[in-house]
Order: sequence, then structure tokens, then C-alpha cells
Amino acid sequence: MDPFHKQQTDDDGKTFEVTHHLDCRGMTCPMPALKSLERSTAMTPGEILEVVGDWPGSKFEVPYAVADRKGLEVVRIIESDQPDDETWWIYIRRS
Repeated sequence: MDPFHKQQTDDDGKTFEVTHHLDCRGMTCPMPALKSLERSTAMTPGEILEVVGDWPGSKFEVPYAVADRKGLEVVRIIESDQPDDETWWIYIRRS
């Protein structure tokens, strides 16, 4: 799986266009969540941020931080299917 994607499919099978990327690989908690919130709240409605990271705890912390913010929603979370690869991708939509 490439680290960045132009198009992705949500859990309902609908295709969406990725408009922003944030590479958090190498960052530990709480930086991926803080950077994700900073970038996603600066987006305009309809834009989607792809966050890629490799810190296992942040795979849970980023969606949790976004869930309480009005106007933001997590539309998909993907984990690497490669053995011993902790990489994850989280897609956040500004509504």
C-alpha cells in the first residue's frame, strides 16, 4: 500500500477524494493527534485529510481526538497488511 492515496473508499463503499496529507511517521503521542486536529480544523467543508503514522497508540488517539470535534468525522481507518509494519492511515472529513 502506498503511503499516500488520492482516492479512497469509505466503510459504506463510497469513493472520496483525499485533499490533504499529513505524515506523522516517527512521531509519538500526543503529536499525531495534535497535528491532525490542527490540520483538519484549518480545512474547508468537504475536504479530507489523510493522516499516516506508525505509532501504535496514535492509531486510537487520533480518532478519539477527532470524535469530539464538531464538524470533523473519521471516514476510514486502514492498517498495514504487511507483517511487522505498524503503519496506519486515518481519513478525516471536514463537514
